[in-house]
Amino acid sequence: MSRDRTLTEASADEIDAEFELDERESTREPTGGSTDGLRGRAAERAGQLFSPKHFLAALLVTVGALFAASTFVPIPGTGLLGVFGAAFAFGLVVEERRYAEAALAGGVVTAASTLLDFAVVAFLGGFGLPIVALSGVLGAVVGGLGTYFGRDLRDGLTRDL
Repeated sequence: MSRDRTLTEASADEIDAEFELDERESTREPTGGSTDGLRGRAAERAGQLFSPKHFLAALLVTVGALFAASTFVPIPGTGLLGVFGAAFAFGLVVEERRYAEAALAGGVVTAASTLLDFAVVAFLGGFGLPIVALSGVLGAVVGGLGTYFGRDLRDGLTRDL
């Protein structure tokens, strides 16, 4: 109840209910299974930092975009344009900040694509795995940048003038 109301406006039942609620909250004991504990707060914070549901969505969109870009434009490096486009669209659609999901999806997809493209070199040659790792890092950077630019466009389109 707001403090600017006078006692004549409030009924006695509302005042009693407010005080009973305050007493119950102050006497509540933290329990081990409570969500207010350290484990509950850590789970909530982890859900804010990384969401498996959003990661799966970003991964599926990124796989589709990388496959489409590499199929229709068979020039080396167009897969990264597909990853950028997918991350851009992901950033444009998702309301929350989900840079970690998009960056991880971009890194995993480009590393897997490079590994499949250069499988023989990666396993038999001495420089295949560093190429896969480098492409994964590059894909993660491109995914993060795509999400950043998508969110920036979304912010610009939805901001009041």
